[in-house]
Amino acid sequence: MTLYENFLWWVDGSPQAMTVDQGRVVWRGPATDAPLEVGRRIDLEGGTLYPAFIDAHCHILPTGLDLQKLHLGPCSTPGDVLDAVRARHEALEPGAWLHAVHYDQTKFPDGAHLHRDALDAISAERPILLRHVNGHASVANSAALAAARIDETVEDPPGGTFVRDESGRLTGVLLERAHEFVTAAAPEPTLDEMVEAILAAGREMAAVGIGTATDMMTGRWNLARELEAYRLASEQGCPIRLRLFLQWGTVLGPRGIEPSELAGHMGAMDAERCKVVGLKIFADGAIGSATAAIYGRFLNDPDDGRAESGQLIYSPDRFHAMVRAADEAGWRLAVHSIGDRSTDLVLDSFATTADPRRHRIEHAMLLSDAQIERMAAIGCHCTMQPEFLMKFGHAYRRQLGQERTARLKRAESMRRAGIPLSFSSDRPIVSGDPLDGIRTACSRPDGFDPAENVSYDFAVRAYSEIGAIANDDAGFVGRLEAGEVADYRLEGSSG
Repeated sequence: MTLYENFLWWVDGSPQAMTVDQGRVVWRGPATDAPLEVGRRIDLEGGTLYPAFIDAHCHILPTGLDLQKLHLGPCSTPGDVLDAVRARHEALEPGAWLHAVHYDQTKFPDGAHLHRDALDAISAERPILLRHVNGHASVANSAALAAARIDETVEDPPGGTFVRDESGRLTGVLLERAHEFVTAAAPEPTLDEMVEAILAAGREMAAVGIGTATDMMTGRWNLARELEAYRLASEQGCPIRLRLFLQWGTVLGPRGIEPSELAGHMGAMDAERCKVVGLKIFADGAIGSATAAIYGRFLNDPDDGRAESGQLIYSPDRFHAMVRAADEAGWRLAVHSIGDRSTDLVLDSFATTADPRRHRIEHAMLLSDAQIERMAAIGCHCTMQPEFLMKFGHAYRRQLGQERTARLKRAESMRRAGIPLSFSSDRPIVSGDPLDGIRTACSRPDGFDPAENVSYDFAVRAYSEIGAIANDDAGFVGRLEAGEVADYRLEGSSG
């Protein structure tokens, strides 16, 4: 039995102590009531003790892989981007793909995407792919399109667009499912590379106080290999607990993994360190790429007379069938929905399930009062990313205008309505430090409605206790209560 002593409890600043046995909290309470007979004492030197953070929506394996890619975040002009790509091209070995991340055309003075011709001028032989910062779009050069067997005769896939210029020629800009076609053509990471990437991401997240993280799209390359990689990383000392939501199509789609094989992978995991939580579906796109399914129009959309904009990834009938299939098979669902139009579709589907409280909406950035009331009545969970407001305000204003942008991410309204609301990062879309998310949730940046600020107490709980609920980990982690695992972080110790 180990006694942790000389610390302040984060909720009220009271001096407390905590006993831990075999990694589980046995007791926590006033310092004056601490047991005297213990095997070991650890002095926390007056620091403030918190539960470790829970990032209930991120991308763990991609975070680790992105550490090796060209980062375009500092680039604010087309010239900046092209200079960075050219320098990386000159440093790469012949034949290797050039992958860049955090490309963002909304930073450019005219807001226009690069054309593939500009990338071809750097290299027409090496595949070059610039992934948009929101993860829902990219720009490819001709070599990358050719590697994916995309030519001028290609038709847009359901839920995606191969953007063309005024002459009808492919620009290289890829939206949603079209973007996925080309990214899938790149060489897949090996099992060893996946394991190392997960370990690297785990180290990076643990360094900012995260104890549990949820990968929200497992199965991007090869589900069986990714499940094995996550298991091996957990066994090789990954410093965070791993929670996985699998892509719907890799489990229930026509080419999904065999149920017995999936059961074998899940059964081989130590569920305390690594477990599958549910399935993931995308309902729409993102605001920065103007693919979120919204009522009304994006500012830069052509006026075609329609009263809506963006893209639903699936037809309503298809989406309802996917939700029904997952629910009837006993899976918990997490559904990506950013636009208000797609969120109505998701709520319609959740309302037909046996227990909507089991399921999650991810993001829910545009919400009306009526939708908040409806979400509360249905009882589903929502996971939101406050850090987006700090990082992408410029993109939101360019696409939506100031009035709609101000009311994005209505966290306080959702809290007051009683919606189970957790916070997360969606890393590697953003840097993913939960302290940045907490600060943003408590004090929204200029231009965002301050009435939607939440309290510090709630923001911390949304990154810990309520995050555990989102992961089906309630009572296991997130509060440092008796019986829970002793995942903690310490702030402000004298040592």
